[in-house]
Amino acid sequence: MTYARFLGIFVVLPILFLLVRYRRTLSWRGLAPLGALLVIVYAATSPWDNMAVKWGLWGFDPDRIWGVKLGYLPLEEYLFFGLQTLLVGLWARDRLERVLTRKPRAESPGQEPARAERPLKPREVSP
Repeated sequence: MTYARFLGIFVVLPILFLLVRYRRTLSWRGLAPLGALLVIVYAATSPWDNMAVKWGLWGFDPDRIWGVKLGYLPLEEYLFFGLQTLLVGLWARDRLERVLTRKPRAESPGQEPARAERPLKPREVSP
């Protein structure tokens, strides 16, 4: 399997699924933090991966990549950095939005709240 096909099946298709599923709640303002995260990911990952390939820690089969390289890395590796960040970011954004907008459940009379404020016992703090 080529690197591009792997990205298409296991990263791009799930991203498209998430975009379609959450299309009503997505906005450019809500996606802006992903842009900042992408900058951080590329800045942190590119040097490390380039050095690892240069030093021979791993490599890429020329028959399984497009052949376009930036530094020591194929273009598909750079796409992987960004696409996996988008995939996890879209999923995490939706999960956080659901948790933050969830309404508390009505409790039955006489029932103790699920998150009662109480001091922790020593065995609850450490093993």
